[in-house]
Amino acid sequence: MAVRTRLTAGLALAASMLLAAGCETPAPNGPDAPEDPAAPNTPAPPPGPSNPRSFDFSTSGSDTFDDWRRTFAARAQSSGRNPDAIVSVLDDLTPVTQQVSTAAFEQAEFVKPIWDYAESAMSPTRIATGRTKLASLPDMFAEIERSYAPPREILASIWGMESSYGGFIGTFDAPAALATQAAEGRRKDFNEDQLMAIMQLIEDGSATRDQFRKASWAGAVGQTQFMPTTFLAHARDFDRDGRKDLWENTGDALASAANYLSASGWRKGEPWAIEASIPADFDYSLGDGQKKSVAAWKALGLTPATAPAFANSDILQAELFLPAGSYGPAFLLFDNFNVIKRYNNADSYALAVGLLADQLAGRPQLSRPWPTDITMLTPDQARELQSGLNDLGYSAGAVDGIIGRNTRKALQGFQKDRGLVADGFPTVEMLTAVQTASVLGAEN
Repeated sequence: MAVRTRLTAGLALAASMLLAAGCETPAPNGPDAPEDPAAPNTPAPPPGPSNPRSFDFSTSGSDTFDDWRRTFAARAQSSGRNPDAIVSVLDDLTPVTQQVSTAAFEQAEFVKPIWDYAESAMSPTRIATGRTKLASLPDMFAEIERSYAPPREILASIWGMESSYGGFIGTFDAPAALATQAAEGRRKDFNEDQLMAIMQLIEDGSATRDQFRKASWAGAVGQTQFMPTTFLAHARDFDRDGRKDLWENTGDALASAANYLSASGWRKGEPWAIEASIPADFDYSLGDGQKKSVAAWKALGLTPATAPAFANSDILQAELFLPAGSYGPAFLLFDNFNVIKRYNNADSYALAVGLLADQLAGRPQLSRPWPTDITMLTPDQARELQSGLNDLGYSAGAVDGIIGRNTRKALQGFQKDRGLVADGFPTVEMLTAVQTASVLGAEN
């Protein structure tokens, strides 16, 4: 790679590298709250009662919340939910707006540079604990591997990321957190579906109301942090004791996570990603989300940085991922990377899970360091960059201060048209260049 002077640069990875489809909006769930957009539909509820029960909830102190609760309770009953379960879930709730807002805003994968997030995910303590867990539970992991597609190091990594290997499963009351967001209109249908699922889980004896008092701000529960709808669709009774206990039973929690990843399309025997060495004068605009075969990437000069091979077949498709542009490590991403993102739809989360899994499995560390000396763009600077790119005809999407795939692809187009290194990495230098071009364009 050509040597360049590195200017103070910024990367607004505050909502870091989010959606594979190019959406620039942060995923609402953190690493402790997997959303399940493709979960199988749960059985249709039975018809509502012919003599519906009226609900007299104690006031929450908020008229808006109380009005929503009365309406939702009636709808839940008409959908077939048991009135006792409805009361159990919805009574004595008060909004937790400030706590939820603070927790959502502080999601690590959306407020840290990707290198800081990855470093914190792979702390020495987390790696050592994960290796100890793998060594102490070989029979459990072996049986789960026989039954499901993902390898043990991926499951252990998710377990470590989600709850510190069961050491911390959350302090929020799931119904309160979900009801707060539903009442305020934040992803109302999604949060109401989760509340319906909690009622169903309580009705059929799969969980108790008290168990849902230990959850994330988004309502995810257990050692592998399942949303209630995901619990309904994918939880497994690993030890066959008649209960699917994601809170206390490690085998149930990990088998459930393995089942979810398998159902989401995990490809057994294929990698999640392999670090790549990039040749000098490489066209970085190829790292724009397009897939090529491993053979095609090799023909362009890419070689494995530390692994003996990219994959066991040259026909496998992979995407070149440049999370720090031309300044840091590069990766060929395989389909399993996107399966990890089904757990949490953030590139930074999936990358951290994969890198931690590699360390738990004893694989080499990255050959190229992260550019930790680079400073992120501020949200205001990121908005200025997006606005300037849009003005110049490069579609960066919403001017929201979030540098996601749309913004990086737009910046790549700008860079390529001007003969610059088209890595899509938003530096201060690139912000200045875009602003200057935008001003000149306006004057002309």
